[in-house]
Amino acid sequence: MMKAIVLSGGFATRLRPISYALPKLLFPVAGKPMIYWTLDLLQESGVDQVVLAVNYLADSLRAVVGQKYKGIRINYSLEDEPLGTGGPIKLAARMLKPKETFIAMNGDIITDIDLNKMIRNHKRSKAVVTDALHEVRDPSRFGVVKLDPAWRIRRFVEKPTLREAPSRLVNAGIYLIEPTLLNMIPSGRKVSLEREIFPILAKRGKLFGFPFKGQWFDIGNLADYRKANFALLRGHAPKRDLQRRGTRFKQPVFLGEQTKTETAATVGPNALVGRNCVIRRGAHVVDSILFDRVTIGERSIVSGAIIASSVLVGENVRIEPGTIISPNVKISDGIRIGKDAIIHPYKEITANVRPRANVM
Repeated sequence: MMKAIVLSGGFATRLRPISYALPKLLFPVAGKPMIYWTLDLLQESGVDQVVLAVNYLADSLRAVVGQKYKGIRINYSLEDEPLGTGGPIKLAARMLKPKETFIAMNGDIITDIDLNKMIRNHKRSKAVVTDALHEVRDPSRFGVVKLDPAWRIRRFVEKPTLREAPSRLVNAGIYLIEPTLLNMIPSGRKVSLEREIFPILAKRGKLFGFPFKGQWFDIGNLADYRKANFALLRGHAPKRDLQRRGTRFKQPVFLGEQTKTETAATVGPNALVGRNCVIRRGAHVVDSILFDRVTIGERSIVSGAIIASSVLVGENVRIEPGTIISPNVKISDGIRIGKDAIIHPYKEITANVRPRANVM
């Protein structure tokens, strides 16, 4: 059985304002919190112990995930201050005490990578670190590598310009690591694996890559978050319209447990609705993501929005595309919220919101 460290800290600044009140890894993706996509992948690959390297809103994450998931024992390694990518691994490894190859991965990726195949390649190569690699159109947001024919990484360039990028193969945020790597990571300070450690390993010929195709989403911002949700929704939803309890469903649609829809409501296409939500009579939800415990009032229209947990939308409200509504917001009857507006947590909206407004 293998062990894993999941990097679960960070302030999720590019997912604000929703991430002010909710840890990034609890954002729902196609019907389940992001962290469970990661834990399911690890469980299917034979991992029996996971350490979540946590920081911001750690108590909220711990309260939901707990100490065990599908037979995986879960521990928490708390950073007092941000330690980059290498520092949390060094800190969490004290709890993991790895004696052989272990997995480290970012918690904010969703992928169908074959970890068992990656492990077999790692063992054959005798690498200190094997880095999963995925090809993208624009590599400038990522660490980019140049491979030799044996999949040895010869260059590792962090966030190059398009012109400087040695390839379109990027660091996918999943690593197989030998315990000897821990000796290379300084203690007690912020350490970047990508900038400080990987270039050294590349020069020594001990950093290998594992290119893979298939599903890979790096959820760094709200645009990425939206893209991942709708791509996974299209891949798993039924391909036909449904009629149920007088509600019209236009696929693809996801409805969470205990969610209620009323007569003459329309849901979809491209609608993900979380648990314990209510879509009232005559309401319309399209191209939108609703977290848990959201109520959409009668005859209200939600189009192209992201609405976080415990939001109450009144009657005859119109929410236009690009709108982001944070947790615990109440919107009064008859309100119009313009395109690309952002509403911060714990607000009561009693007047129309202009396009691109930032309601704090």
